[in-house]
Amino acid sequence: MTIERHRDTLRASEILELHAANAAAFYEAIKEAITTEPVRHIEIDLSGTALLDSCGLGTLVALRKLVDRDCGVVRLLNPTPSAHQMLELTRLYRVLKVVKCEEVAATAS
Repeated sequence: MTIERHRDTLRASEILELHAANAAAFYEAIKEAITTEPVRHIEIDLSGTALLDSCGLGTLVALRKLVDRDCGVVRLLNPTPSAHQMLELTRLYRVLKVVKCEEVAATAS
């Protein structure tokens, strides 16, 4: 996993799996990065995430709670089809902002 900071946004990428075995460590890594220097927004690149389970989804919601107090947003970038399916089945796309590759390219310009 790679964590980078761009102004008031923290971006996590290269997340191969987010599940019960690693969700707590993922959360702690993000929380530590936020504690070091406060951020308003978190972007999580799910383009390479092969496995996302309920614990991983719970972690994403917990991250939203961290930035929500500062009117921040958690954006999930380019979720794989299986990750997107989990977000749709659980309707978490209503709580977490899901951004497809075309939208990511447009906001980067």
